[in-house]
Amino acid sequence: MTTSATLSYGIIAAQMVVYGLGLGLTSAPATESIMGAISRAKAGVGSAVNDSTRLVGGTLGVAVIGSVYASVYGSRLASTMPTSVPGRVAAIAHQSVGAAYLAAGKIAALGHPALGLALQHAAANAFLRGLTVGALVAGAVAAAGALLAVLFLPAQPAQPAVRPTQAQSQTATVH
Repeated sequence: MTTSATLSYGIIAAQMVVYGLGLGLTSAPATESIMGAISRAKAGVGSAVNDSTRLVGGTLGVAVIGSVYASVYGSRLASTMPTSVPGRVAAIAHQSVGAAYLAAGKIAALGHPALGLALQHAAANAFLRGLTVGALVAGAVAAAGALLAVLFLPAQPAQPAVRPTQAQSQTATVH
């Protein structure tokens, strides 16, 4: 499904529910796989590392995806905005899609409805393009993380080699 300015809220809400279910269904098993890979004696350290990586990952994710979105939005808006938009208004439109919509409304109110509508369309398209690229980057990072987890996380914690006691070894040889 593609994203468009006319996408209904119901579809967006359904996508958010699916995302939430996926996050809920993967969060507990991910924590269990991390905690299961260490001994009970180091459970506190494992829990701290798990929480720290989750916080750092979330913070970096927001920063990186936000930067990707802002970069794509700005470049797309610059390439699709009508050249007749005044420089000051164009600078305002580059701040955010909301600011671009306000600027488009002011241009339309000043007697240039077609120019205002063109700016509004350019801003909406730039927003959607930034959103799409940001989501693709997030998906690629998630897929890479899943692949790394499959390749490098052990299925079970390493068990220390335990020597059988003499009584256990005698009963094993009798049977």
